Amino acid sequence: MPEEKKDQFTLPLYSIRRKFNQVSLAVLLTLLLTVWGIIVSFMAYRSVQDLLREGLGAADRSGGVSASPSNVEIVTALQELSGGSLQLLAFGLLSLALLSFVVYMYVTVGLRTVALEVWIRRMGAGDLEYKVAVQGQDEVAMTAQALEELRQRSIKAMQLDLVKKLSQDLQDKNEELERVLAELRQTQDQIILRQKLAELGELTAGVAHEIRNPLNFMKNFSEASDELLAELRETIDENADDLDDERRSLISEICEDLAGNLQRIRSHGDRANRIVHDMLMLGRGGGSIQLVDINDLLKEHAMLAFHSARALDPDFNLHIEEDFDSKADRVPVIPEDMGRVFLNMVGNACYATDEKNRERKANGKDYLPTLWLQTEQKDDAVEVRIRDNGTGMPPDVLERVFNPFFTTKPADKGTGLGLSLSNDIVRQHGGSITPHSKSGEYTEMVITIPVS
Repeated sequence: MPEEKKDQFTLPLYSIRRKFNQVSLAVLLTLLLTVWGIIVSFMAYRSVQDLLREGLGAADRSGGVSASPSNVEIVTALQELSGGSLQLLAFGLLSLALLSFVVYMYVTVGLRTVALEVWIRRMGAGDLEYKVAVQGQDEVAMTAQALEELRQRSIKAMQLDLVKKLSQDLQDKNEELERVLAELRQTQDQIILRQKLAELGELTAGVAHEIRNPLNFMKNFSEASDELLAELRETIDENADDLDDERRSLISEICEDLAGNLQRIRSHGDRANRIVHDMLMLGRGGGSIQLVDINDLLKEHAMLAFHSARALDPDFNLHIEEDFDSKADRVPVIPEDMGRVFLNMVGNACYATDEKNRERKANGKDYLPTLWLQTEQKDDAVEVRIRDNGTGMPPDVLERVFNPFFTTKPADKGTGLGLSLSNDIVRQHGGSITPHSKSGEYTEMVITIPVS
């Protein structure tokens, strides 16, 4: 504490603020005076009693009281007793007044002190609206004044804290609004992209219908050419005598090559037709539950997703390893919906491995993008595992992976609806999807589909 402020807290020896000490001293002196007065009164009373007994005895012996010296002494003693009684009465009245004053001061100071104690306790409990009006210039009044100053400062401090809290809350609200606005903009972009994808799906369906027509022509003409080739072989056999061995062998080889080419045309035409059919079913959705070979369904849609990624990036490559359980062949699913699930998950695996491949190439590191497809027949369910060695996902992303519109892809490459819709589809089949991932290493989706 600075030296110039120490004096204002120094109390003089006889200051009125030291009334407690003064009152205590007054009470002590009053008690001493009262005791002393009692002792003096008692001694005077004993003296008067002795004198009266002696005077009465002398009067009895002389047979009168008028001229006896003892009677004069008795009268004198009585006069002294009367004067002493008056003094004792005055002293008693003074003592009574002093004691009354002391009691009054003790009661008054006590009540004011109790009021200050209640004030302090309520202030400690946080009630700053409560106050006590204390009059006077003694230490109790000074304490009340100090408490009032403390109350005012506490109110200002609470108001300042409230302003700071409101400011912090306002800042938090602003940050939350900015975050919500950013999410709203991202959702808007995703909805716009989804609309574009829907329009693209309609366009794809139209293109698929147009592609199916030349595919049907290819299939029909390949079958007609095969029939013509059979007729050509019969004609050659009928005119075999007109041909030498060399020409017959050459014609036979040409016929075999034509037959092989026609077989390949039909095979690839059928494959292209299945792809077009899958594209139409994906765009249409729905369907009925059928007993499906889950291995073929997984393989077909995995290849469809792979070729779709190759169509967007000709340099993309993916090593696919298959481990299919031959017992998992007849599973009751809606093939169009379950195919959409497999297509989406393999598409995500292609994106993750491609991103990691680009990163590794930029750092000059070797990397082989790999996809593992596995099926396993359980007691009452079929378990499908789709695992890639791509970028993986951290735990906070893994917890939100099935939330609608949540995606880690750029706005032009993902809507955040693929895994959400896939999860809904699998749940409608009575199954579940369990994701496993480690950031920078792998991602594995375990799909459990009940067989009953």
